[in-house]
Amino acid sequence: MKKRAAITSFTGMFLILFSIFVSAQQKFYINLNDRSTNVFTVELKPDKLTSRNDIYQFAATAPGTYQTMDIGRFVKSFKAYDASGNEIKTEHISVNQWQLSSPNKVKKIVYQISDTWNTKVDTNYIYQMCGSAIEANDVLINGQCVFGYFHGMQSYPIKVKIDYPKDWIAGTALPLDKDGNYDADTFDKIVDSPILLGKLTKASLKIGKTKIDVYTYSKTDMIKSDELVNLLKDILNAENDFMEGLPVSHYTFLFHFENMSAGAWEHSYSSEYVYQELPLATLQDNIRSVVAHEFFHILTPLTIHSELVAKFNFEKPVMSQHLWFYEGVTEWAAHMLELRDHLITLDQYLDVLHEKLMTNDAFRQDLSLTDLGIHCTELQDQYPNIYMKGAIVAGLLDIRLLQLSHGKRGLREVILQLSKIYGPNKSFSEKNFFTDFTKLTYPEIGDFLDKYIEHADKLPVKEYYALLGINYTGFEGYDSSKISLGLQLGFKNNKIVVNDLNADSPNKGIFERGDIFYKYDGNEITLASFQNLYSKIRKMKIGDNLKITVIRNGKEIDLTAKVSAQAIKHIFSINKDATPEELELRNAWLKNL
Repeated sequence: MKKRAAITSFTGMFLILFSIFVSAQQKFYINLNDRSTNVFTVELKPDKLTSRNDIYQFAATAPGTYQTMDIGRFVKSFKAYDASGNEIKTEHISVNQWQLSSPNKVKKIVYQISDTWNTKVDTNYIYQMCGSAIEANDVLINGQCVFGYFHGMQSYPIKVKIDYPKDWIAGTALPLDKDGNYDADTFDKIVDSPILLGKLTKASLKIGKTKIDVYTYSKTDMIKSDELVNLLKDILNAENDFMEGLPVSHYTFLFHFENMSAGAWEHSYSSEYVYQELPLATLQDNIRSVVAHEFFHILTPLTIHSELVAKFNFEKPVMSQHLWFYEGVTEWAAHMLELRDHLITLDQYLDVLHEKLMTNDAFRQDLSLTDLGIHCTELQDQYPNIYMKGAIVAGLLDIRLLQLSHGKRGLREVILQLSKIYGPNKSFSEKNFFTDFTKLTYPEIGDFLDKYIEHADKLPVKEYYALLGINYTGFEGYDSSKISLGLQLGFKNNKIVVNDLNADSPNKGIFERGDIFYKYDGNEITLASFQNLYSKIRKMKIGDNLKITVIRNGKEIDLTAKVSAQAIKHIFSINKDATPEELELRNAWLKNL
């Protein structure tokens, strides 16, 4: 993400002028004409290194990934040279650091770094949309996976020159200088600006005053950028309405359709998406939903964020307790703006709430959203719940704000106010944000934040949605037409893990906590392939057996699981006897105020 820092007084002005007038002191070159191996050969020409710059740093993680990456694991060789081409001694002193013996003499560094898509790792699996790839017809560069920086030079300008086949197209939000170099004013900016190259298609549109570019790689040319532009128009206009105008002048979408679906990653002026190449009609609902989420990140956290996001530490990252705001609120907004722009119906929105609460049941109920944020890199099996419980809590916060303001001001309106108080170059206080948020709203909101975000009190779903004339039932019994294994599943290192078993699970004594789904029908189970297994399970009948292989304590174990009826839980319905007050609040809830 784009590096942001509060800029004040003479010192801030000096830093701005410094970044404008100082030439890039880290110049990178990559030749992609030879892609016979899945390895980037990177040539770096630094300038004016001193003893303070003797450590070359690769990223331990990156903003918005919420996972340990340790990119140094992928470096195959690292060599430094003086002006005469003589090699200068370097030492690999930690997983992500190389030390230069005589930095003042270094004129060139050449290193080889494997792409992350085709390099198998045993731990800290890197999501494809956050990684790097070298293929015959396309290349994906996420900055932290290919480039590094010298200690003391994270905020210095960078230039990147890339040679690639003449019939390729390059898609990125980075500007090109007159010599064909990509310009990034800091290392943070190069990480914030992915580059997709290959046999791409391109299409553009304008939303309000914002120019939108769409670049697409599709393995068999099944999906074109102009089709995606037509698909995205409605959702981007809904974003524009929700935000009262988009806060960026330009934005770039990068789509990659090939062999897998992995998700998406947001940036200040771009986002990238990795999908299995299927007919667009099959993917369009998911794409619109994901785009709604990723694009909204231009507000949270790219416009509204704490100093931990603004001054990101790539060496020893400290995660923010306000992950609930960056991801949970964003996920809430992604669905709410669809509802308010009539892209989905109220019943469809209530189905979203149902699914999120059902999924939330599979995660730890004693874990607060703030603790999940602070420890997200260690709690990767719990991390996905930020999109479930986090969005549910944001929705409850919206209703509470509307109730207290008598339908005049909800969470959207508070977010827009925060965007004016802060902004890309001004951070809120990591420590004091809850207090500041409460002062900006109502004293009662402090109690809400304490109970449901800082702590893990039971969520008042029934009570709050009743204020809108919407009924909610937590448990209604069992549905014999739908099946269940009675397992609470999580995700870790691209694997499905058993977090717990339901109290009434038919598989107690068969599965255990920590079991890793390994194989089904002889095929390995991953996040990408789990959907196929899930579809097969849903077609089974109560009483059927499911044979599956798990890994338990490092050993493969063949299990025969039992299939039972699925509990009927988290049911929403419209109250036909809603009071005038409830209808009035619901009407306010259904629109941008």
